[in-house]
Amino acid sequence: MSLHQTLRFSDPKAFAARSIEAHEIALSGGTPPGLDARVLRAWHRSGKAGISPDQQEPRTVLSRDEVATARGASPLRRVVADVVGSVADTSAAGRHLVVVADTRGRVLWRAGSPQALRRADSIAFVEGADWSEQGIGTNGISLALEAGALTHATAGEHYVRAHHGWTCTASPIRDRRGRIVGVLDVSHPLRFASVQTAALVRCGARLAESLLAALPSPHDGLAPPDPRDHDDDATAPSTHTRGGAPDGRSNPVTEIRLLGWKPAVIRADGTSIALSPRRAELLALLASREAWSARALSEALYEDPSATSTVRGEVRRLRQLTGLSIESQPYSLSSRDRACVDFLRVAEPDELLPDSEIPAIIDLRYGI
Repeated sequence: MSLHQTLRFSDPKAFAARSIEAHEIALSGGTPPGLDARVLRAWHRSGKAGISPDQQEPRTVLSRDEVATARGASPLRRVVADVVGSVADTSAAGRHLVVVADTRGRVLWRAGSPQALRRADSIAFVEGADWSEQGIGTNGISLALEAGALTHATAGEHYVRAHHGWTCTASPIRDRRGRIVGVLDVSHPLRFASVQTAALVRCGARLAESLLAALPSPHDGLAPPDPRDHDDDATAPSTHTRGGAPDGRSNPVTEIRLLGWKPAVIRADGTSIALSPRRAELLALLASREAWSARALSEALYEDPSATSTVRGEVRRLRQLTGLSIESQPYSLSSRDRACVDFLRVAEPDELLPDSEIPAIIDLRYGI
């Protein structure tokens, strides 16, 4: 029995059957072949945390007043209405449930059609419920918090059997400094599984991050957004990192890790600069060829050739965060930095940004 990831959306029933079989093998002490190692580790942690696969309720559910307090403490309170409104389908025919959780995995907001909400109620997927790994076992929200990237939990990948009829896609939401401030999750019954769900979640998370970046933050000590986000910024310094880190001459980049689940830029002093999924995708594309126009990057990243202003802002922020040397007009990563990119040194980069589902990255991953 091998759990082929390609079946997740092409044949969700087959994927469900295999994932549930893998779940039973693992709970019996075996090691199912082909299972995502992250999921197996998460199952082991769930068991050690005392979660039962036959559990029906999360360990804790906040009271209404406690939910209100938790919402008030979340940075997402200022943008959640716009984000949920853009992703949810509250019509009578709506199939999916939208959930926003905090960094502790607690459900703070949710929206969906009456039938979607009723289905969620049946598994206690409700506001205030603790959907962390320690609260209800492995699920989409807990995997996204663990991986720090967009993840799926389909059928048997959930630790609790009551969740095996669901498929969930979740993504962390980060603030301007790259810190995770919450999770956006879209869940629905297995029979509605679709690759489009990932695109919906990714767009919702990016909207949340854009809205957060546009807000003044007088209490967290952050500077307001740079108005040059929508400028070409061809002359922006490319050798400094955020926070006054040494420049590229004294502390150069020595490794760019884009293979695996935790993309990062490593500098000579050992500093590891974590990359958000979006910036990792941008960097992978820049590394993949000698030069890119803003229009070509817009189409590859957002499937929208007119999103050039967004691309210019992202390139500028990537320069500031990492200190990489990225030229403009056209955009190109320096040969020195390209030599540090891990996926360019392997014949089959099938581990390139495994959470990314944009076509340009998939093409690079499989050498298309």
